[in-house]
Amino acid sequence: MGKYASWAEFEKIVPTNYTEKATPDAYRTGMNGIAPHGLKVKEGRVGHYGAGVEGKGEQVVAGYKRAMFE
Repeated sequence: MGKYASWAEFEKIVPTNYTEKATPDAYRTGMNGIAPHGLKVKEGRVGHYGAGVEGKGEQVVAGYKRAMFE
């Protein structure tokens, strides 16, 4: 949370950033970047990732809050 000035700012910005950056294309690029030579990520995994993150920005914030604070 170091780059945010306050929790209110974190709650406001993270869902938008998550929605914009946690995309199937970003996942594909990242996984292909670490894949063993000659292999690439399975497209089924890319689709599953996309379905799993869609509309979940608020849940990321809620999960972080539960995990980090009492």
